[in-house]
Amino acid sequence: MNHRPFEDWLLADEPLTSEQKTDLQAHLKTCPSCLALAEVNMALRVTKPAAPAPGFETRFQSRLAARRVAQRRRNFWGILILVVSAVVLFLWLALPFLLWAVRSPVDVIATWLTTLSLVFTSLLAYGKAGSVILRVASDFVPTYLWVAVFVLTGLFGLLWVVSIRKFANLTEGA
Repeated sequence: MNHRPFEDWLLADEPLTSEQKTDLQAHLKTCPSCLALAEVNMALRVTKPAAPAPGFETRFQSRLAARRVAQRRRNFWGILILVVSAVVLFLWLALPFLLWAVRSPVDVIATWLTTLSLVFTSLLAYGKAGSVILRVASDFVPTYLWVAVFVLTGLFGLLWVVSIRKFANLTEGA
């Protein structure tokens, strides 16, 4: 038996239509579970909530303010320790390079220029090699196979994106 609409009607605050009321009354006569829910809900609605002890609000507000101050203090010290540790680690790792740069700035500039020219010429060589490979491969591989490869790659990419979105939605609800 489907209890869902009856449970929703019992727990809802908005008034029921006459048809809903008759359906609910007929269901309550046959379902002890929903009848117990209705009785508990009715008992909770007529019961007055207990008033807090005198001074509760001021004590709660003062404890809350003290906890916020303590949390800010912990956050400050944690961030300070993190920043100091990061700076010390960076200096420890960069110290040999910094000493070399201070001793011989000309060597540093020459090394940078050499590295930049090496990266640039490597990228040009990779680009030319890639264009040669694509030109040769396009002659050997039929067009329909290229289309199939690109379609499969697109489908795998789509599957990957959908699965990532699905897993991301699963973790949001948890």
